[in-house]
Amino acid sequence: MDCNTARMLSTFFGRQGSELAPEDAAALDAHIASCSKCADLVKFERAFDDRIANAMLAVPIPAGLKGRLLDGVSAHRGAWYRQKFYALAGLAAAIAICIIGVVAWQIGTAPELSVTAIVAEAEGKARDPVNEDIAKVLGPKGLEFNPERRFDLNQFVKAGAGEFQHKQNVPFLFFFNGAKNAQATIYVVRDRDFNWKNLPQDGSSVASIYGFQVAVLRDTRRADVGYIVVFTGAGLELFLEERSAA
Repeated sequence: MDCNTARMLSTFFGRQGSELAPEDAAALDAHIASCSKCADLVKFERAFDDRIANAMLAVPIPAGLKGRLLDGVSAHRGAWYRQKFYALAGLAAAIAICIIGVVAWQIGTAPELSVTAIVAEAEGKARDPVNEDIAKVLGPKGLEFNPERRFDLNQFVKAGAGEFQHKQNVPFLFFFNGAKNAQATIYVVRDRDFNWKNLPQDGSSVASIYGFQVAVLRDTRRADVGYIVVFTGAGLELFLEERSAA
């Protein structure tokens, strides 16, 4: 082992020679024993370390230092916890005030209920789904359901589009009278699709051997729109709002 290696190992490991590998520690000891310069350097460094260690150990520890340090840490920790507690408490109070304010505003602006308004809304909702289904079929074709005689929408079953007289995609509405076991299919037609105005439009119908009858109704708003009703039962009145009790 040369001097540079020995001085490096002595500087880095100092008193902790046990941290060296056994062969390195033996080589270092052998070199120091044979090299007076390295031996003097190691002796000086170890003496310096001893003086520094003795000086530090000679400094008296003030009485109660440990207690004061612990008290200081506890006081700082307590202040931190109190600060966090007050911050959270203030946030909770602000949230509670906001909630109370919102509830009070909602109560103050809530609409007043009346029996008349409730009944009117219920009646409207009873028909809205039917009108919505009809509008979904007729609306894209620019049509509305406005026959000259009002049909009983409580009997409405479905709306769709299908084949009629060899023409595809003709809109229709299907009604069913459960009490009389009668059904009616209403085809909504226009002048440009069918020449329907030669059919009798006085509400009369012609029965077939299969029990089907046909009646034609006009639209109350458009002269070019008509309703071809194919139905079963005693008469068209079975499907109308103004039908007789019989």
